Amino acid sequence: MLTTQARLAMRNNQPVRLVGDLYHIIDIKRVNGTSRMIATIKKIGLAEGKYEPIYEPIDVDIEYLERA
Repeated sequence: MLTTQARLAMRNNQPVRLVGDLYHIIDIKRVNGTSRMIATIKKIGLAEGKYEPIYEPIDVDIEYLERA
């Protein structure tokens, strides 16, 4: 996913897909000294569209995310 697409998804609270599951982007940050961008994401519960309490936020490279 492009950085601009990820920022739009974060701003509009749109879900993104990673390995078949849906996530919300919480934060986007740049890795020091490189051009890589890392997104902090949290898994969405399928029934309510809300966060499930057992899932913790994880950091993942933006290139691995897809639009849902």
